[in-house]
Amino acid sequence: MSARLSKVEFADNDEFELAPRFERGLVEQRFSHLKESLLNEMLAETEMLNLEQRFKLAANEAAGLAWTTEFPLLVFPNLFAELARTERVKESRQARIKAQTEMLLETV
Repeated sequence: MSARLSKVEFADNDEFELAPRFERGLVEQRFSHLKESLLNEMLAETEMLNLEQRFKLAANEAAGLAWTTEFPLLVFPNLFAELARTERVKESRQARIKAQTEMLLETV
């Protein structure tokens, strides 16, 4: 299947108006609800208190990036999950380093 562009001609008195498919306020409301529910779900699943602030920052960063796309409601969940996973990895690595350095300090 191939797409071809064709020349479209309009008469002088033909008028039409382009309107957004969804009202921005409705999308913003849905987005806010989605962000809040995903963040609350993520916070409920984690047992590490120091990850809470990191998850909130990750949610804000993902939201900012998602709004730069054409479909923020579609993009946000995956961006947030990826940023949250990155924060978990960072926290795990920091905890491992801290445990190793505490053992070194105890032997000195």
